[in-house]
Amino acid sequence: MQATQKAGQDTMFEGNIEPKILVAMPALKDGYFDKSVVLLCEYNTEGAMGFVLNSPSTTLVHELLGELGLESETRQNQPIMIGGPVQPELCWVVHTPDYAGKSTTTLGANLSLSAAQEVLTSIGNGHGPREFMLGVGYSGWGPGQLDNEIEQEAWWLADLDPLAVMRYECETRWDKVMHQLGLKNGSFVSGAVRA
Repeated sequence: MQATQKAGQDTMFEGNIEPKILVAMPALKDGYFDKSVVLLCEYNTEGAMGFVLNSPSTTLVHELLGELGLESETRQNQPIMIGGPVQPELCWVVHTPDYAGKSTTTLGANLSLSAAQEVLTSIGNGHGPREFMLGVGYSGWGPGQLDNEIEQEAWWLADLDPLAVMRYECETRWDKVMHQLGLKNGSFVSGAVRA
């Protein structure tokens, strides 16, 4: 099972990479990142960036659509995610690759990233992506910072399918990812071997 990677040169990615899942370990007692599941989109010598996938706001997507004067054929009841503390004014959409607009960037084989306004307009026109997650802000780490935090066992870097993780109910994402990795209270349980 290719579930984990240790910090260091094996986890330093240059250029486009398949997005990874970064999961906060129980030892991480940061008020913001406690029990966070992060979609890690960039990780290289210049640092890392990603979006928290389990920090919902109190605003639902359909409410934002209404504020923008847009409607969707199906009611969009999912909450807008708070992707991190950096640039909270930045609005993004991670989605399936069946949608592509002018702002779309491919994140991996089954995931893309686009500017929210473009995707929301397409959703209102009935031409949006099949699956998506809308959020604001992002999480960032400076050069070597995430490596150090992984070495200190604050985070675990996992080779899991991000789209599958996004399909879990928001409030269960951390528990389900930990279970999928065979982690309990920060250490492996039977059947799993730590790299």
